[in-house]
Amino acid sequence: MPLSDFVHSDPYTLGIELELQIVNPPAYDLSQDSSLLIASLKDTVTEGEVKHDITESMLEIATGVCRNITQAASQLSSLRTHVLQSANQHHLVICGGGTHPFQKWQRQEVCQSERYNQTLELYGYLMKQATVFGQHVHIGCENEEDAIYLLHGLSRFVPHVIALSASSPYIQGADTTYASSRLNIFSAFPDNGPAPFVGDWNEFKWMYQRLESSSIVQSMKDLHWDIRPSPKFGTIEVRVMDTPLTITRAVNIAGFLQALALWLLTERPFVPRSEDYLLYRFNRFQACRFGLQGVLTDVRTSEQRTLAEDILPLLDTLAPYAAQLQGASSLEAIEGYVRNNDSDTLRIREFIAGGGLLTELMREHAEIWATE
Repeated sequence: MPLSDFVHSDPYTLGIELELQIVNPPAYDLSQDSSLLIASLKDTVTEGEVKHDITESMLEIATGVCRNITQAASQLSSLRTHVLQSANQHHLVICGGGTHPFQKWQRQEVCQSERYNQTLELYGYLMKQATVFGQHVHIGCENEEDAIYLLHGLSRFVPHVIALSASSPYIQGADTTYASSRLNIFSAFPDNGPAPFVGDWNEFKWMYQRLESSSIVQSMKDLHWDIRPSPKFGTIEVRVMDTPLTITRAVNIAGFLQALALWLLTERPFVPRSEDYLLYRFNRFQACRFGLQGVLTDVRTSEQRTLAEDILPLLDTLAPYAAQLQGASSLEAIEGYVRNNDSDTLRIREFIAGGGLLTELMREHAEIWATE
């Protein structure tokens, strides 16, 4: 369908989506029951949304439009309560985390919908392998040109939010050695990584029309770039984060992105250029592989520092903008994560190093999600 006009939304409003794991105790493997839970929640969720994702092991919760992180946290907490009540009735548990540590992709069942069936026919087994769990954050934009500026401006900080959210060191029963292995799953898809460079909204529309006229895409939903404009909602959507183990961390990362957006559009500190993407994949890899200790290389100066070293002075820059958005607590929490090397990936590895089994790890994750 033709690209819709960009809906002008209230700037810097938030929407948070979290893809959650549905787990079946006592073995704590993934369950295939998202349709069951969604049906049971149909008349109970009044704010936000609970919906399908790719496979029946995945359950997505999403806020409505939120003014600030406090409102977002409240909506996610309410959604969690409803989901946990339904899961308990069906003898299931729910947890965060970017990957399930020992599930087998061959067992996964793709949700029944025309769109998913078409995608399954096209991509085959890759669809089932994509049973991984991410956080998406929408940020409201007053107009389409602001969205394009944020598309490029926020791309500079993709490694930062990957490192802050990393929670997927294990896949298929083995430690991958990555802080976030989830994004590697998507590397075989043709739309993996950054969006092609465009200078303005007209160029973006032209690019989309070329893709559509070639029958490569039918809608914006068919483009799974790391960051993409969402004209229907009037937002820019950041899609690279693992689902954290707690709502608190997810909200703090969203608050960080919200403050970044306000700073970027207020100060316009960068002039976007296609050359800025030369080292994009290298920096993204460093974040996936090493988390906060990954090395970030500045494409213009070649200066190198760890992501942790880059984040701390950035928090000082963002502080007045976070305060305007009533989100100072998010930056304070992120400073704590960075200074203390506090990550979900490290927590997972310490649990296993302490003698815990992967099944016990999943039980722990379900308890963390339910009692945080």
